[in-house]
Amino acid sequence: MKPDEVRCNSTPTLTDVVKGADSLSAILPGDIAEDDITAVLCFVIEADQITFETVEVSPKISTPPVLKLAAEQAPTGRVEREKTTRSSKSTSIRVAVEKVDQLINLVGELVITQSMLAQRSSELDPVNHGDLITSMGQLQRNARDLQESVMSIRMMPMEYVFSRYPRLVRDLAGKLGKQVELTLVGSSTELDKSLIERIIDPLTHLVRNSLDHGIELPEKRLAAGKNSVGNLILSAEHQGGNICIEVTDDGAGLNRERILAKAASQGLTVSENMSDDEVAMLIFAPGFSTAEQVTDVSGRGVGMDVVKRNIQEMGGHVEIQSKQGTGTTIRILLPLTLAILDGMSVRVADEVFILPLNAVMESLQPHEADLHPLAGGERVLEVRGEYLPIVELWKVFNVAGEKTEATQGIVVILQSGGRRYALLVDQLIGQHQVVVKNLESNYRKVPGISAATILGDGSVALIVDVSALQAINREQRMANTAA
Repeated sequence: MKPDEVRCNSTPTLTDVVKGADSLSAILPGDIAEDDITAVLCFVIEADQITFETVEVSPKISTPPVLKLAAEQAPTGRVEREKTTRSSKSTSIRVAVEKVDQLINLVGELVITQSMLAQRSSELDPVNHGDLITSMGQLQRNARDLQESVMSIRMMPMEYVFSRYPRLVRDLAGKLGKQVELTLVGSSTELDKSLIERIIDPLTHLVRNSLDHGIELPEKRLAAGKNSVGNLILSAEHQGGNICIEVTDDGAGLNRERILAKAASQGLTVSENMSDDEVAMLIFAPGFSTAEQVTDVSGRGVGMDVVKRNIQEMGGHVEIQSKQGTGTTIRILLPLTLAILDGMSVRVADEVFILPLNAVMESLQPHEADLHPLAGGERVLEVRGEYLPIVELWKVFNVAGEKTEATQGIVVILQSGGRRYALLVDQLIGQHQVVVKNLESNYRKVPGISAATILGDGSVALIVDVSALQAINREQRMANTAA
């Protein structure tokens, strides 16, 4: 068997094993620590439902003389095992998630305070305050190391997510009359616990969608010159400060003509000039489905739009690549944690905003010849033959102050939901990590704003929701036109 391949064997479910019973007992031989067992079981049941009891198996049989010496030494071995067990127990400790979150918040506050001190110390004369500046540099390094160590406490391997899919794939493939081989790659890749819990439902829907819509029936695969057994690959890997999760199948791929026809029939704006990537993103439109009949697996038009929205709420985005007759890859990019963000600071008038760095493609200063007006007051920017709609940040948030002409400002090329657009700002300040402060508990939801952070000078900067800016800009323009 190849590494990471999962063979689907017919194993009974937990329900089959404990029919009619209110508990399940199991004897686990060896020196396994209770905390290690609980950590695994807590993924499917609550901790207070788990109890442990030490069992000593000592069958009463006559001991041959030749084994008396071994029998006499058995208690010593048992004592050694008990010592080993106690040693294993001491290597881990169970801590409530609330306490970990509180620790992370305190470390975040420490990092903010350190940034403030660093900004103040940078204004001092290095000749007269050299030792202080050196100490501040050491404090910064220690604070960052502490922050990374504390953040690693919340990290969990993707194995906790991937482990549920072999059975799901086997059962659903059998129900659909298909043969599928599942391969898991990168199960040891770690992700924040809160994101681990929230990614399960979207990923499950993508797996079901690949099995139902992607991989063909064995006879169709053979007719197309493929192996009768379809391949489904789930992979996860770190890419900088993000995690990339991919669902890849070698099925029929997306049918461009069928998607365009279905989108047009549902009133969506489509064009034959749309790129393959733009056509592929239509499957994430609300209510969209190309299934010919409604089943308990698909055809209801509910799911893919929810997948996209849930991933965007986690600070990530979805990309899709497909080739008809060859297969489809759906890629999910997520931040490793929701507590810290790699961001780019930009200025509009006197206000500072933070753009998530994973959405920033490039930045440039536009020339007059690259700006083209459209009907309704909209403008587009030509970048290497590609026409990108321009979104002016001061208009979106109604920022007061002197307005900068497009040719005097900076445009930041952003990508969200498979689409790119140009965001016009006055000035780029720089790139840095920021501690994310959630606003939901104190303020109502503000369109276009996902969170906030505290800068080194003590001021508050808003973190922009780049996936919502285009829609807000479009709504404002339509409202102005109607008025």
